[in-house]
Amino acid sequence: MSCEICPIISNPHPEELRLRLIEGELWVATLRGNDQTLLGTSFITARRHVESLSSLTPSEQLEFFDIHAQLERTIMQAFGAAVINTSCLMNLAFREEDPEPHVHWHLKPRYAEPVEFAGHTFLDPEFGSYLSGSYPRKIVDDAVLNAIAAKIKASLS
Repeated sequence: MSCEICPIISNPHPEELRLRLIEGELWVATLRGNDQTLLGTSFITARRHVESLSSLTPSEQLEFFDIHAQLERTIMQAFGAAVINTSCLMNLAFREEDPEPHVHWHLKPRYAEPVEFAGHTFLDPEFGSYLSGSYPRKIVDDAVLNAIAAKIKASLS
């Protein structure tokens, strides 16, 4: 199996575990460590290898919506996001000759105003527009990632 996501889910690196926000029975939610341009950007990833949305079980669908609702509420309250954009793209898998996509969702909080957090200013350069991906990525250090994850986890409780 050439799925890049399955090993991350089944045998997570300590970095992955540190950024995990919610551990569901069927899904895990994780803060995106390599890009926090949109403060609170996260993934919700299926625990089992499933290649299409239509292959999700009813239980997986229900748990996904529950985890999504928790994260949406929490990130909006914790950081003042105006809306949470959610997408299921899986495009990278299809760059391979024999693709093995793994269902996961990208959560991208959108902000009408700059947000100050942990000594950084987070801007949403394309608020109100489709994310083109042309904006510069905001990479933050481990201390800031830990602070973001801690604030989200504390707000979930």
